[in-house]
Amino acid sequence: MPVDLPAHGWNAVCPPLDWLTLVNRQALVTRLLPATVHDVNNALQVMSGAAEVLAMDPSADAVARRTAAIVAQAHQATAALQALTAFARDVAQPSGRVRPKAVAEQALILRGYALRKARIASAVSGDEAECAAAHGRVLQVLLNLLVNAETALAGRSGATLTARVSAEADRVTVAIDDNGPGVRDDVAASLFTWPPRELAPTGGLGIGLLVSCALADRDGGAVTYVPNPGGGASFRLSLPR
Repeated sequence: MPVDLPAHGWNAVCPPLDWLTLVNRQALVTRLLPATVHDVNNALQVMSGAAEVLAMDPSADAVARRTAAIVAQAHQATAALQALTAFARDVAQPSGRVRPKAVAEQALILRGYALRKARIASAVSGDEAECAAAHGRVLQVLLNLLVNAETALAGRSGATLTARVSAEADRVTVAIDDNGPGVRDDVAASLFTWPPRELAPTGGLGIGLLVSCALADRDGGAVTYVPNPGGGASFRLSLPR
């Protein structure tokens, strides 16, 4: 769905798109930071415990096992920091070949701590198809859609969130489905317009969907919303193959 803008353009009605994209990305980084700190802290605790045991048992077998554990945890901590750092960088990058299912899996890993804390069951399913897009832009869009779904599911018993990837002859679609309350009709009509109709109840900026539409458009794609027949919402990112 294209972004709904007046004929006289962006600059007359809202801040420049690149600025909004940066603000949105930094807001997402703020949300991702607690999970990264949690993962790095866990890795450091395992490393510390392995080092203490190693000091008590310096046998060759213990050295080999504990050293392997320390190295594995160090790699895990480094990966967590690198993932956050890479996402925080500028996403002004050319399109390439992207596997949306792999990007969806990465997005769920980055949100994994928040999802577990909120008791939201999550999964990725569907096709392994490739499409033409920029990895950073696809990741930012999917993170926006996931955060919105998390907000809708907050406090809901039996909450579920699924990323479904489907491939057609000329397009690949990632649907972020939730079993939350859905979107009211009066709100759905202005989901992708400027200015934001209302801020998120958790204090969000209200620009995630607008930025997501614009990012998808850069890769020839679109973001749309449809209500789930069984209740809840389905936000879909569609990209050309």
